[in-house]
Amino acid sequence: MEQLVASTEAVSVPPTPYSRSEPSGNAELVAAPIVTSGIVDAILEVSRQRNSLLSRLRNALQSGNDTEALQLAGQLCGLPR
Repeated sequence: MEQLVASTEAVSVPPTPYSRSEPSGNAELVAAPIVTSGIVDAILEVSRQRNSLLSRLRNALQSGNDTEALQLAGQLCGLPR
């Protein structure tokens, strides 16, 4: 199975402009700051956990441990333990 890894550069999004009124009444276009580093880190962590569960599921299936395989499959599907 081929491993896919996304770089943070591929996920970055340019700032979205929004208008803001100045005290003088002139509206100017200002770039809203976008914080993506925390989001990317969270996505990568979820991916690592998912890959770990898939590996454990594969090992359980190969060893014939049906009980553990069902528990791991349930975790991957979001079912309570």
